[in-house]
Amino acid sequence: MNKILAFFVIFLANASTVKSQQVKIALAPEINFPTGNASNISGIGFGGSLKAEVGIADKYAITANGGYNLFIGKKYFGSRVENINAIPAKLGFKYYSSPEFYLEAQAGAAFHLGSISRTSFAWSPGIGTYFKTGSANNLLEFGLRYEAWTNASYGSISNLKTTSFGFVGLKLGYVFGL
Repeated sequence: MNKILAFFVIFLANASTVKSQQVKIALAPEINFPTGNASNISGIGFGGSLKAEVGIADKYAITANGGYNLFIGKKYFGSRVENINAIPAKLGFKYYSSPEFYLEAQAGAAFHLGSISRTSFAWSPGIGTYFKTGSANNLLEFGLRYEAWTNASYGSISNLKTTSFGFVGLKLGYVFGL
């Protein structure tokens, strides 16, 4: 109990050192590599994202992220699996372990386009780092994340089944500091 209380006090002390609400806007192209069963459907995906970040304390920020992803369907026996197109929209929390390195978690929805028109629960943990540019406020960002789009459905005997389309995403973006 004392350890939990000590952790809570330390967390509040760090969070109470609020800095000015620094705002960052990032634009990034992405390359995505499907994992697990998703790799049977697609070998590679491409996309782009727009992320807004607002600092809430010295080492903490909240994020809003939107984008577009296209996964190219694989070809089997002369027939190609349909491409997967989706627009993910997520909110998240970012922790800076140093000024250049961060850990991040996001959750939201992925809106699928085309004949696979449905909405999935989207979640993604990630890490990233910043590199300085010639501008005082602008940065380059390299990010690595795992993202999954999870769906729930009922089987023939009312068993709840979940399926996920997961991938590892790499991005190299430009960050505008406002």
